[in-house]
Amino acid sequence: MKTFASFALCVLFAAVSVTAQLSMRELAEITEDYRVRFDELHEDKDDFIRLARVLIRAELKGLNEATLVNLGNARNDIDDILADTREEIANAILEPNANEQCLLGLVDRVIEEGRRAGEGMSSCAADKIQIKEGLGDEFRALTNTLQRIATAASEYTLYTFAIHNSFTDPEEHVEWLEENFANQVEFWDNVARPEAQEDLDNLEINRPALVEENRACLSAVIANLNTAMNTVRGQINSC
Repeated sequence: MKTFASFALCVLFAAVSVTAQLSMRELAEITEDYRVRFDELHEDKDDFIRLARVLIRAELKGLNEATLVNLGNARNDIDDILADTREEIANAILEPNANEQCLLGLVDRVIEEGRRAGEGMSSCAADKIQIKEGLGDEFRALTNTLQRIATAASEYTLYTFAIHNSFTDPEEHVEWLEENFANQVEFWDNVARPEAQEDLDNLEINRPALVEENRACLSAVIANLNTAMNTVRGQINSC
């Protein structure tokens, strides 16, 4: 009887071992399938992130270049306005009855208004630089977050072995893979990617508006300078 019991236990142990081995083989096949699927999801995310980074750099470069064009045009207009006013003052000094001290005082006024216009230009540029740097930081944070999500996707199958006892409950292991893959796809397709794409689209849409705001800011500086120089011209005759 003891021998039979021992034999029965051996057979039972062998049967359990075979079942466990088969289960582990099945688990290995399923895990490999999910590894491939997670890798494909990871590659899709990486492709989008690379594209996003290229688009962000292009948009910020476009904003920077357009702002520099605006500043260059404004600088030329300001120089022309100041030069014309200085020329009128110089011509007036040559007049026989000119009050040179009065006219030199107007020159000082022109210099002061030129300095004020330069400060206005700097303020307009600083505003756009701050926006550009803020956008750069925001999108860098966004793409870095997406990159971490993408990297995590590629490591899920390895991670599952660390948090599950696959020998005692392989079914739970598989269920966890299924659920988390579905959650990853859902989050990527319906949350992360659409929101990131919307931010990219808004950056592209808003860039012309940001450039126009910069142009309007500089136009206001030029208008204020023109007003000041018209006042100076009106005082030339009184000198």
